[in-house]
Amino acid sequence: MWRSRMPWLALGLGLLGLVSVPWWAAQQPFVLHMLVTACVLVVPAVGLNLMLGHGGLVSLGHMGFAGIGAYVAAVLMVDARWSFGAAVVAAMLAAGLAGGLISLLCFRFRGHFFMIVTLAFGLMLHAVMNNWDAVTRGAAGFAGIPRPTPVRWGDEVWSFGPLPHFYALALAMALIAFAVQYLVVNSNFGRSLAAIRQDERLARSRGVNTLAYKTTVFAIGTALAGMGGVLQVSFLRVAAPASFTMLESINMVLIVIIGGAGSLAGPALGAVLYVALPELLRLSNEWRLVIFGLLLVLITLFAPKGLAGLCERAWLRVWPPKTGAQAGGKP
Repeated sequence: MWRSRMPWLALGLGLLGLVSVPWWAAQQPFVLHMLVTACVLVVPAVGLNLMLGHGGLVSLGHMGFAGIGAYVAAVLMVDARWSFGAAVVAAMLAAGLAGGLISLLCFRFRGHFFMIVTLAFGLMLHAVMNNWDAVTRGAAGFAGIPRPTPVRWGDEVWSFGPLPHFYALALAMALIAFAVQYLVVNSNFGRSLAAIRQDERLARSRGVNTLAYKTTVFAIGTALAGMGGVLQVSFLRVAAPASFTMLESINMVLIVIIGGAGSLAGPALGAVLYVALPELLRLSNEWRLVIFGLLLVLITLFAPKGLAGLCERAWLRVWPPKTGAQAGGKP
């Protein structure tokens, strides 16, 4: 019995460690900055994992939808004086709606044509952000984005200016994204989505509305990307088109695949490695992409389930499942 509970115990200990970070790393701003950056990457990565890992939909324009969320929130918080929470909801709705509508056009194509069309839409969205000066402030970026309003709890005031406090917000939003992913994957919707990924024709013959399911998961994934975009610009306090380029979308695909597409923990593992790699090896951003490309080739050859699959295999080596005879049952 206790063996079956060990993964949940490990998850609980991991969450306890993440929650305790502001206390043991309060005097380590660099560590906190890296963890916040990882959380910022995790949120859109979870959205892409739903699309790629569970829906089989490879989008090369994913960060364009993060840009929609980022700029919608920026306009609402700076020009309309909306609160952070209301801006996040509006940004997710805008990104999800845009993703749902654009997906209806993308799904007219299949295979590599689908990827090319998503890439084209990502480039179009970046061009809009870069050139619509009246709304997005153009290539110079949308500056002056405020941090969330301080929260008052009795006599205590929790401001999100200090880095440990903002890390708590980033971690909470990342956990919300993971909760959405868990609920989607373990629902009837998620099981139908898995059937579509395995054999779309068979699922359609069984009465599954494949277009509706794929459109819905695309909208959910892009809505999470929009939430990640809001978190990013609130952290950096500026929205810049350079944060939502084609290269950033490709980086997001690498994060999901190397972490383990289709696994619940894959986006977190990929994002942490992506952030920590330059510091572990003292590399520039350009060399990080080279190393990530090499890792992608090696993982494709030897660990198709990514880092999450490697962790699972290591776990089974240490705690192999019991056979029927060991469990006291019939062999």
